[in-house]
Amino acid sequence: MNTSSNSKDSRIQRRESSSPLASRLFNFSQAKIPWLSMLISVIAQNIVWWVYPLIYSNRLVSGQIQHNPLLLTYSIILSLAIFLTFNRNFAQWFNYIVILVPLLFLYFLYKHFTGQQVMLLTLLPLALLLINIPGLNLKNVLGLILYSGIAALVMPVVIFYQQNTFLTQPFLLSLFPLFFSYLFFMSNLFVPEGRNKRLTSLVFGIILLINVLALDWNFWMLLGVLIIVFTWLVLINLNLKQRYQMTFFTVLQTLTIMIIFLQQL
Repeated sequence: MNTSSNSKDSRIQRRESSSPLASRLFNFSQAKIPWLSMLISVIAQNIVWWVYPLIYSNRLVSGQIQHNPLLLTYSIILSLAIFLTFNRNFAQWFNYIVILVPLLFLYFLYKHFTGQQVMLLTLLPLALLLINIPGLNLKNVLGLILYSGIAALVMPVVIFYQQNTFLTQPFLLSLFPLFFSYLFFMSNLFVPEGRNKRLTSLVFGIILLINVLALDWNFWMLLGVLIIVFTWLVLINLNLKQRYQMTFFTVLQTLTIMIIFLQQL
């Protein structure tokens, strides 16, 4: 009786070890998607990308805001891919599938956008793809700079161009605070522990803080300072659960960048 039971167990173990893909699929099926956190993060990310270019464009040409459902759909799909990738609730292999979705959606944009715009929109999914390749070792400060630069540039530039059919140097320069905010608020995702974590968040936090202090001194500027200091204290002293990190820092980034952007206008 024991012999047959042991042989049965060994057959099950061999079957499980011989099918790692099935095991991964089982793990994925057991994973719980944090729907509320994902919704909040996606909304916050799209506020960061859309509000400033639209208000800037409206004040620049005093025209009516042009609606672009395809670009909005792409930005939602892309922000979902960012959340699912950085939230790390799934195995790494699944990240490639998630990143593939916005890349495939570019086919629908190609018929309505210029080649240069489509190339720009391709950069962020490609950056996510590169960051997820273990051999490239981009889950560090270099990967943080790569992601921050592309995330701060691509969507706001394309949105602004769609509204005005031109770009201005002042608008491009005004995106530097967004770049600094990505460097600071996303640092915990790329450098999650140790001395490097403290140093990275401190350096980029000081850069962002200097940018905020250059604004007019008022209640909103002080609120921005408090958010940055609070975030830095959290980054240093608390270890947030992984499923909360992306949403937590994205919301704080959105609040800070809206304070900066709306005072620049």
